[in-house]
This record gives sequence, structure tokens and C-alpha cells, in this order.
Amino acid sequence: MSPLIGIIQSLVVLLQILFIARFIAQLFDATGRNPITRTLIDVTEPILAPVRRLMPATGGIDFSPTVVLLLLFVLQRVLS
Repeated sequence: MSPLIGIIQSLVVLLQILFIARFIAQLFDATGRNPITRTLIDVTEPILAPVRRLMPATGGIDFSPTVVLLLLFVLQRVLS
């Protein structure tokens, strides 16, 4: 395995952890006032925003984190 693939795999795992942490943090702090929740939102939002714009409206339910996580899991499988 090349070092570049290893770095990309580590980045994918880190992003998966960040998105799952954001989901859990927002369960407890839906307003995003907690500094940890705010940081997680600030870090993950640049990835979610373009996905959210591409997706059709679903009546108030945001499926973009699910789509991003699924894509990250697929990318992880492709790289391994």
C-alpha cells in the first residue's frame, strides 16, 4: 500500500468519526451552542453544504449526513 493511500484512508476514518460525533452532539445540543458541537458543525459543514444543495427537498429531514457517511464508507471499501 502506498503512503498516499494510507493518508487518504486515515482522512476518511477521521471524517467518519467527525460526522458521527456531530450527529451524537446534535442529539444533546440541537441549537449548536456548545463549543464542541459548534466546532463539529464548523468542520463538517463545508462537506455537507454542497451535498445538501444537490439533494431534492425532503420536507425538513436532512439526509445529507447520511449520504456523506455512505460515500465515505464506500470510499473506505474501495481504498482497502
